[in-house]
Amino acid sequence: MQRYGFIKKVDLSTILLTLSFSILASFFASNTMYAKTEVLFSPRGSIKETIIKTISSSEETIDVTAFTFTSGDIAEALYNAKERGVMIRLVIDQRQDKRHYPVLEFLKEEGFDLQFLKGNIGGSMNNTFAIFDGKLLVTGSYNWTEYSEKFNYENAIFIDDSEVIGKYQKAFDSLYNKGVVQGARREEGQEPHVDAPGAAETVSAVSGEGTLSVPGNVHKTKYKVDKGAITNDKVSAPVAVTGSRHIKKSEQMQNVKSVVKPQKQFSNITFDEFDKIFGNESKFTKLEKKRLWEKEYKGKYVSWTGKIGFKGGAIYDWNKVGIIHKGSKIDVNIRFDYSKKNKVLNLKVEDVVTYTGRLISLRGLLTPYRLDDVDFFQVR
Repeated sequence: MQRYGFIKKVDLSTILLTLSFSILASFFASNTMYAKTEVLFSPRGSIKETIIKTISSSEETIDVTAFTFTSGDIAEALYNAKERGVMIRLVIDQRQDKRHYPVLEFLKEEGFDLQFLKGNIGGSMNNTFAIFDGKLLVTGSYNWTEYSEKFNYENAIFIDDSEVIGKYQKAFDSLYNKGVVQGARREEGQEPHVDAPGAAETVSAVSGEGTLSVPGNVHKTKYKVDKGAITNDKVSAPVAVTGSRHIKKSEQMQNVKSVVKPQKQFSNITFDEFDKIFGNESKFTKLEKKRLWEKEYKGKYVSWTGKIGFKGGAIYDWNKVGIIHKGSKIDVNIRFDYSKKNKVLNLKVEDVVTYTGRLISLRGLLTPYRLDDVDFFQVR
């Protein structure tokens, strides 16, 4: 009986000791289970790759704050996540909105929930962190740019501590609600609003020289060219002129306000003529060029023909196309708006296109001429 009692005491002590270790193990486990961290460093430290993988595995929500955002690969991953139904919100520093970065323009065009926020008294929105499905956080000095991945010394910490994530989520919601520029998304084009039949009728006419083009259409002129040759742009270009007939309104609808797009103003100048004035071989002084540009050409539309030398291949820069008119170097960069996406995707390098576009800037020492609001009406 005494031996049995001794064994019983030993077993009881063992059980109590085992329970103590179990409790301690559970305590430490509970404090580390949600505090798994991974720390990465750049350059070339797989930070971008890890962010993209995390985006790709997200199922419900992604909340992002970024001082600046220019990484096309991350933008494409967000686009794919949005396409499969993930709810995405972004808060970006307000100054970035004015710089028209291709990635931010892409996010706007695709209808992302995008807020631009400025700091207090001229400060910045300098946060950079993201929360995935409310379960994983990435933060650190790493900005979502190509430079951060390739050249900068940066760090990023991935953590799944629920308490820490909760604090960051509360901070994000506060920043999101303070967004200064609300709804910075692509605005769908609106058709002219007319309340009753016969309220307004637009009539195109010809008066004097040139062809009046109805807004949104381009005058198409057929012409013959030698196979493989780039023409000298002697195309009958649309020219805005004042017609002898005007918009008619019935008397009972005089008070109806209709939305009418402004008429595009075209210049008949060819690329060769334009380049002789403003190009490297120009005999004009810098001041003369500036005055002539401001007075005669800035903001005007032109119709030129050239060969595609470069075409954006990523989902965020599809609308960037470089044109060669003479020689082998790109001398004009053109950009299309979102409505031309399907047409532009069918273009190929080496295609010869006749296009129209609005003159935005002259060529610099290392930069070509720039045109926007571009459309094309002949490809060969």
